[in-house]
Formats: sequence, C-alpha cells, structure tokens
Amino acid sequence: MTSKNKIIAVFFLFIQFVGFSQKKSPYIDSLLHAGLPAHTKLLSNPKKYKLQIIYTRITRDKDNKPTFKTYYWNVDSTKFFYPASLVKLPVSIMALEKLNSLKQYQIDKNTTMITDSVFVCQKKVFKDTTAENRYPSLAHYIKKMFLVSDNYAFARTYEFLGCDYLHQTFEKWGFPNIRIVNRLDGSCKADTAKITSPVYFLSDKADTLYKQLLTFYTYNKPHPLVYPKAGKAHTNEVGKHVYQPKDFSTHNFMSLTNCHEILRRLTFNSYLDKKNQYNLSNDDWQFLMKYLGMFPRESLFPAYNTKKYYDSFKKFIYYGSSVPTIPSDSVRVFNIVGRAYGFLSDCAYVADVKNQVEFMLSVTMYVNERDVIGTGKYEYDKLGMPFLKDLGNLIYKVEKDRKVNYKPDLKDFDLFKN
Repeated sequence: MTSKNKIIAVFFLFIQFVGFSQKKSPYIDSLLHAGLPAHTKLLSNPKKYKLQIIYTRITRDKDNKPTFKTYYWNVDSTKFFYPASLVKLPVSIMALEKLNSLKQYQIDKNTTMITDSVFVCQKKVFKDTTAENRYPSLAHYIKKMFLVSDNYAFARTYEFLGCDYLHQTFEKWGFPNIRIVNRLDGSCKADTAKITSPVYFLSDKADTLYKQLLTFYTYNKPHPLVYPKAGKAHTNEVGKHVYQPKDFSTHNFMSLTNCHEILRRLTFNSYLDKKNQYNLSNDDWQFLMKYLGMFPRESLFPAYNTKKYYDSFKKFIYYGSSVPTIPSDSVRVFNIVGRAYGFLSDCAYVADVKNQVEFMLSVTMYVNERDVIGTGKYEYDKLGMPFLKDLGNLIYKVEKDRKVNYKPDLKDFDLFKN
C-alpha cells in the first residue's frame, strides 16, 4: 500500500469509528435565528449548552419512495454528551431481531420471559402485575420503555441480549462506536453489569421453550471518546460534593448521529436494501412504531396515572413539557428521549397523516447553568423544553409550506384508530 493510500485508509477508519464534526448549515443557521428569536441565549452559545441539531427533510416520489436530505447544526460526534434513555431505542429493536433468530423455539415478543438471578445484584422476575396476563414479556418491557422510559424494563431487555451480543450487533449494523455497558437500574456495578442473568421463555403451560444461561462477557473496549467528562463539579454516589468534572468513561455512549440514523432506518425499514434493513416482521415494525408514538393514556396494559404520565411526558419536540392532554389532531411524534445530569435529548420522526407532512428532527443540549452534576437542579423546563417545542413547530411549519411534487402517503403511520 502506498503512503497516499495509507493516509486515505486511516482517514476513513477515523470517520467510521470516531466521526467528524458537521459545521453549521447556513440554511439551518438562518432558519434558527430568524424563526426562534426567543431562544437567542441558546443559539448564540452552542458550546456552553452543547447544542446539536440534526434535521432530515424527506421527499417522496410518485411511488411514495423517500429520499433524504439531512442538515446539521453544530453536530460533532467527538464531543461528549450523555445519551441517557436514548439507548432504549436500539436495544428494543435488537431484542426483536434476536427473537426472530430464535423462531425455532416457538417464542415471540409476547411469550412469557422469566428472569432468574445468580448474583445478589441481579433481580428475579416471575410476575408483572401491569401486564394483561400478569406475566413479563419483551413486548411489555418495550411498551414500558417507549411509553414512560422505564429503566427497570430496559435492564431486563439488556439482560436478554447480553453485553457481547449487543456490541457484536452494533458492529454489524455499522455503529461500532455505540457502547452500552450499564443497565440503568443502579444495581449491578462496574463489570458485574456486563454479566447478564439467566433468562427463560415459557409456554402457556409453563413448559420451558428456550433457556439462556448466565452470560459472561468478553467485550472490554474503552470509551470511544478521549474526554468523556462533563461539569465543573459533581455530587458523587454517597452525596459528597467533588470539585472535578464527572467522569462518564464507565457509562453508556451513543452519538446523536447514531440515534438519528437508527430511528431513520427503523422508520423507513421497508424502503431500505436488505443489507441495511432490520430483521423485523411487519407486525414487529407496527408494534415498535405504535408505541414510539403513543401517549401513556392510550395504553391499557400497562395503565398509567395520567397526572404523573401526562401526554407530553416524553414528547419534547413539538409539544414541550407538562401538556396534560394533547388535542386529538393528526400530528404524531414517534420518538425516544433522554434526560439526565442536565443533558436533554430527543430523537424524533414527526408525521401529520391528515396534512401529509413529515420530517425527522434530533436535538441534544446541556441545560445546567450551575454546571454541577448530580444536584437534580437543571433548566429542563426553563430552557430546554420551550426550545424543543418551538423548534419542532418551526420545522413543521417549514415542511407544511414546502412545495413538493408528490405529497407523502402516510397511512402506514396511522396506527392509533383503536
């Protein structure tokens, strides 16, 4: 290999594994400053607020086939942000893919899944009183993750996948940077979190259909970023104030571009070539999209207290926060959100079936004016939510007014009739 070819090879390897920054698109930059004058504080200081925006415009042809044009504003996959619950999206998709590879055992997403334990920190789960049949299943766990961002449900799904399987699959998907080594339930710490519990799938007669034993790990890669830290100070696990940035090197990591692309592939799965399609049935696809777009009050099993889990509980883009009941209009936000340590993120596909409007929008920001992590005192509602609401409405208006040759047929996303 010549020196020139070596340089080219290294460059592409760098892009694949690390990523590169996307400067501010002039179009998006002018749109934001003209359309969001109330948010000058955030827009004029994107470095402080770690603000990143990805907007994908979708154009359909006469056969309804989509093409995509993506605009980036201050996006940099080499800069740290904490994804929090955004990781629930790829884990849910992957769980259904894994189930489809085990069809010979006659199990599916609704089959009873029992979780056993070996270590003290692991949890035994034999019942789920919020399910219609009162038994746990992957379908029920995914519902909980998508409806109210349930961490306990994430932990059980993570255990079904196992640490090595997760990261081997991310490699196959083309996302070698994603790192999920924390199950978010706060029990198993450090490397014990990578050792996953025994899992059993049972028939209606309580016969064991499939058994997955305690799973050990070999995955032990370091955090993909050089400086995965945030804050000027933090409160540690025992409540002590530490005058140093919080180190996230043992936490999960996924870039905003990764999350945006994972959702795009899911949303338009049937239009992709076989290489990039997820191994999902049409029923799987409808199930995932339905619960990504559903409001908590629309769920019977599990059922939720609407005062606590109001309509906009996790519909940050377009609706903002604390909207008790969203009017029965035709707009649906199919999304996944993250909110922790002052980091606020939303990755969304927005579809208006009636008015034939669609777009994708992903945003992350750091709204922590004190820059102290672990206090629980962040500016989510004061700065973050209003911005996400206004930005979503701005992009919606732009898309609604945009002239296109063919309006999108969005009947596939009309999933909430019953």
